[in-house]
Amino acid sequence: MKNIVITLSIIALFTACGDTNKGALEVKRAELEALHTEMTTLKAAITKVQNEITELDTNARPNAIAVMTEIVNKGQFKNPFDVQALVESDNNVMVSPEVPGRLVRLYVKEGQRVSKGQVVASMDGSTANSQIIELEGALSLAKTNYEKLGTLWKQNIGSEMQYLQAKNQYENLQNSIKTAKSQAGKYTLRAPITGTVDAIMANEGELVGSMTGGPVMRIVNMGDIKLKANVSEAYVGKIKTGQTVKVYYPSLNLTTEETVSAVGSVIDINNRTYSVYVTPRKNTKNLKPNMLAMITAYDFEDNDAMSVPTKLVRNDGKEDYILTIKTNGEKKTVLKTVVVIDQEFASETIIKSGLEPGSEIITEGYNSVIEGDEVKVITE
Repeated sequence: MKNIVITLSIIALFTACGDTNKGALEVKRAELEALHTEMTTLKAAITKVQNEITELDTNARPNAIAVMTEIVNKGQFKNPFDVQALVESDNNVMVSPEVPGRLVRLYVKEGQRVSKGQVVASMDGSTANSQIIELEGALSLAKTNYEKLGTLWKQNIGSEMQYLQAKNQYENLQNSIKTAKSQAGKYTLRAPITGTVDAIMANEGELVGSMTGGPVMRIVNMGDIKLKANVSEAYVGKIKTGQTVKVYYPSLNLTTEETVSAVGSVIDINNRTYSVYVTPRKNTKNLKPNMLAMITAYDFEDNDAMSVPTKLVRNDGKEDYILTIKTNGEKKTVLKTVVVIDQEFASETIIKSGLEPGSEIITEGYNSVIEGDEVKVITE
């Protein structure tokens, strides 16, 4: 009997558990179905919002063509051109002897400041000095002879011819000594200008001033340094005295602003150029004669110009135009804007009319679009 009761209790317990599990399962299934319904609704809402974003955001449209743009306005415009120039100095002098000889002594060093007339070197002038000594000895004898014959001639003793010959010999020797001393002075080299010893080109003991010997040194005075450029006659009237230019020295990697000091008035018939001079006032201590410089001048200036890159100006066979952006709300399309050109240069073109200040022009991607195309503006 006891076993029957236990068995019936176990059956009742399993029956109760089965009913509980079945109820929980139904609840979970209902919960899952509700979540699926909610997800379907959210997906529909997401799709709707995405469509609205696509309609409003140009960049999100798959059919819009990517371009880069720029806003143009009026402002200062200068069209540059470059000419090559050389650093020059009128006081750039080679010190060379007038007579050949052997260099005995140098009295200066490179970089040393010298004054005009200062002795800078001496040569072997022993031969000239010996000649002077011989001439002075002959002069002494000639003077004595001339004075004696003069005394006798005053006493009417002797012939006039003897007296005149003695006088002539005495005077000739005087002149010869003057010439010899002048020649001897050429063996002493003096600075022809005040300046700085830029280079010494000979060593003591070397032969200088002959067919095989060169100059002894170069003296430069940088106080009057200038730049000289030969400018094509195509730019006649474009560069004026007092005009501001940029000067670049490649060897120094130095750029300065200077003013034009003079403009030549003659065209060289050989190369069809005229001379332009710039007197540098800044950073001149490192400049050297014959140093290369690049002068940037301007052949056109306008303080209220509407300029665009020349590559953006197109022509359809009838008129010039530029591709611009037309904005309608968030939608951007390509517009063909007809323009009238004022001045055209290699890199920039001045627009006379047709393009309004604040216009948005297409600067990159213009070869991929035509008028009416929808575009999206990117920055990279």
